[in-house]
Amino acid sequence: MKNVLSIDRMVALLKCLMASYLITGVLLLTVAGLLYKFSLGETVIDICIIVVYCISSLLAGMLFSKGASKRRFLWGMSAGAAYFVIICVVSAIAEPDFNPISNSCITTLLICLGSGMMGGMIG
Repeated sequence: MKNVLSIDRMVALLKCLMASYLITGVLLLTVAGLLYKFSLGETVIDICIIVVYCISSLLAGMLFSKGASKRRFLWGMSAGAAYFVIICVVSAIAEPDFNPISNSCITTLLICLGSGMMGGMIG
């Protein structure tokens, strides 16, 4: 029986996540520049962050599902889940009062899962 999560797939996942977080960094720096230049409101910033999560998870799903022969949507969703887990770990380290069972955290999970799955279906 073939091992589902082989070393090659784990390396591929790490590469996809690195690419996704590189894109995340560039997009968040762009949002920060727009915030500085145009004094955007909190609602606009929240929407921009959601768009960044969508784009990055979509990219991770697209890249990670390329190596799969079938059920690519599941591979994409797993890349979105991995992206979300890293967000949660960083948030828990940066913010001691981080609550992983909050509405915003659950919404972020669903966004990352859905975008990753969509990327898997596209990729």
